[in-house]
Formats: sequence, structure tokens, C-alpha cells
Amino acid sequence: MRRIVVGDDGTGQGRVLADDSVDPLTLALLPGAEIYRMWELDELPDLPVDRMPPQTDTRYFPGPGGLRFGFISVPPGLTYEPDAELSEEAMAAVAAEAEAKLPGMMAAFDPAAPGMHSTASIDFVVVLSGQGRMRLGDGVDVSLRSGDCVIQNGAPHAWFNDGVVPFVFCYALCGVADRNAPTQP
Repeated sequence: MRRIVVGDDGTGQGRVLADDSVDPLTLALLPGAEIYRMWELDELPDLPVDRMPPQTDTRYFPGPGGLRFGFISVPPGLTYEPDAELSEEAMAAVAAEAEAKLPGMMAAFDPAAPGMHSTASIDFVVVLSGQGRMRLGDGVDVSLRSGDCVIQNGAPHAWFNDGVVPFVFCYALCGVADRNAPTQP
């Protein structure tokens, strides 16, 4: 997917800071899913932005003041159920791959409810194509189609695609303080 980043040349004029391609991340744990990590900051920048941020291996979900922007393509029929044929060693390898590619992602998921996760973020989601559903923690499903927008405020949720074409959505995650998180000593 093409990414064009525009900044300020220092005189109040816009200039292209980057014009490149972002390859999708794929995971054995989520066969057929594609995740495009387009822009990630762990703290808000000061304007003007006149250069690309340094490359870092940021956590997948933002901390307070952090931002994430990207796209997810959910393939038809994705269940989040681990393959029953996988040995414990193979499952550990699949989970390790997910953690290596998307640090912190695994900790956000509820092992008792496949696909269900919650984060300390306000998520802005726009469905671009396909039809899918968002399952909430109480088991309520919300049907979604192209053009629908979701503002998700840290609640447990999961994304599913019951259609025949990929369910593609764009997301912007804004990290916030989590009053329910355990306090550190």
C-alpha cells in the first residue's frame, strides 16, 4: 500500500517527506489477515514536522499519547480459533511470531474468547470494503458495511468477516490512560 507523508519545509510550505510502500504483516495465527502499519508515534509530535520519525519497533497498541494508523484486511471465515492439529511447540512458535511482529498484541487478547481484545485507546474505524461485524464483550454483534464508522472507547471487541470478500477497514488508535489498569509499585 502506498504511503505519502507530507510535512513542512520550515518556511510554511508543504513537502513530501516520504513516498513509499508499506507491505502487509501476516501472521500464522491469523491466516489470510493483512495488517498495514502506516504511521505510528509513541508521543505527539511538535509542529512543524520536517522529517520522518526514527524507525523504532513500537508496540502494536499505543500507550498514553501515542497514535497508530493503519489498515486491516480480515479474510472471510477467520475464526481466531487455534488449529487443533498444532502441537504445543508449534502453537508456542505461532504465538512467538505474533509477538515478534506485533509486540504487545497477544497480551490484549482474551484467551477464553477468541478474537476478543481490549486496549487503552480510543479507536476510530472506517469500513472501506466488504461486510463484517464487530462483536462486543457481551456477545452483541454489530453488522458493518462499507462507509460505516465506529468510535470504540476501550471496550472488549472482536472483528469478524462472514462474507465472501475481504472485510477491510482503516483505523486510527489514540492511546489514553487506563484507570482500570493495575498500578505499578
